[in-house]
Amino acid sequence: MRIKANMIGFWKKKKAWEFSQEVLEEGEEILYENPERGWYEIYTFPVEEKIDPQELKWSLHEQETLALVLLDLQKFREKPLDEQALYNIKTILYFFASHKKDVILRPVYDREGKGLEAEPESFELVLTHLIQIGEVLEKEKHSVLVFQGFLVGSWGEMHTSAYLTEEHIRQMWDMLKIHTTDKIRVAVRTPAQWRTLIPEEKFQKREWKALGLFDDGIFGSTTHLGTFGTMMREAAGWEKPWSRKEELEFIEQISRDFPCGGEAIAEADPDRADQILTKDAKAVISEMQKMHLAYLNLVHDTRILDQWKVQSCGKDGIWSGKTLYEYVSAHLGYRFVLKKVEMQVPKRDKIKFVFEVENCGFASLFQEAQLFLIQENEKERKEMLLSEEVQKWHGGSTYKVETETGAMKGNIFLQIRRKKDGKIISFANKNSADRLLIGSLHNV
Repeated sequence: MRIKANMIGFWKKKKAWEFSQEVLEEGEEILYENPERGWYEIYTFPVEEKIDPQELKWSLHEQETLALVLLDLQKFREKPLDEQALYNIKTILYFFASHKKDVILRPVYDREGKGLEAEPESFELVLTHLIQIGEVLEKEKHSVLVFQGFLVGSWGEMHTSAYLTEEHIRQMWDMLKIHTTDKIRVAVRTPAQWRTLIPEEKFQKREWKALGLFDDGIFGSTTHLGTFGTMMREAAGWEKPWSRKEELEFIEQISRDFPCGGEAIAEADPDRADQILTKDAKAVISEMQKMHLAYLNLVHDTRILDQWKVQSCGKDGIWSGKTLYEYVSAHLGYRFVLKKVEMQVPKRDKIKFVFEVENCGFASLFQEAQLFLIQENEKERKEMLLSEEVQKWHGGSTYKVETETGAMKGNIFLQIRRKKDGKIISFANKNSADRLLIGSLHNV
């Protein structure tokens, strides 16, 4: 359906141009193919074992652009990684990159909740393993979006470990960032751990780029299973855990520029008065918006996910009647909707567009992307770069993009592409696919 605009200008005698605009409405579609966002599953690899790429490819799901790759280092708790293990890691990373999966990488010593027993007795060996993995990431082709944790603790979650003192955390970060800073984002488990590594002055000046957070206890309790504390910030100080409200406000600032995600966990005692959060769809959505959640585990915890699949999202409009699970699926990460187009003729041979785009998702797009204007007819095609600031379109915000271009008869499209690999990022407007038709220009 199209809306005809008024006659918008003359630059030749008795000749005018008319712009027929498409109706701009958000659709209900869950944009599974958009990268860096959505649900993920875990793929576990003991690093001493070779993979069979032909067999492994059948376990991949087309609708998932993310994969949490868990590297099990248990066999090397007493020695450095050998050449075979390093080769296996390279092969694993290449496999996921070649299948266009963005990787959440988590190397671990423990997969049974026995962090203290599983990790090396020598802290120097932990540092050696971090350096070895960092060197692989620095030299080999990969698609790692986030490096989760510093190897230590139960399930690699940076708890239940002998190596979580301030000095240990700083040493691990110093070793890892040599090979990852400005190339790969690294995530720690709690805001307090983050603040151990980033001084308050740098936080206030936003002088940090590569360090963020992951949370594998979302909704599990009022403290997200120990992610938050109970003391007020003023009493706790910079490096200690703060109260829930203050930590969520802190996470909101960190996750504006860093992909935050993890696992949603069912509350231990949902009948308790202080554990009713996951029964309230509005509260769930509000917390996800505040955390700017970009990704969540698809299969854990099934107790809470199954609840969401039958629970109304409580929204009106196009989301009326949809479940909370459907709403969350659509809004994890970014969700770009073209809301408005204005067009005018400022000069004899130019037309001007003003586009208004809303990011309806919880989070941003965290890798560089470009917005293009495409003009096309049966004889000619023109493409123009409009913006390289797409990754700065934060969740819940609206942005304007203006441009001037030459008038050309035919259809007009918008398209977003990720800069590093040209991956197309679809708009959430109705009838949008690889590119969004916004209207057509023709003579009258």
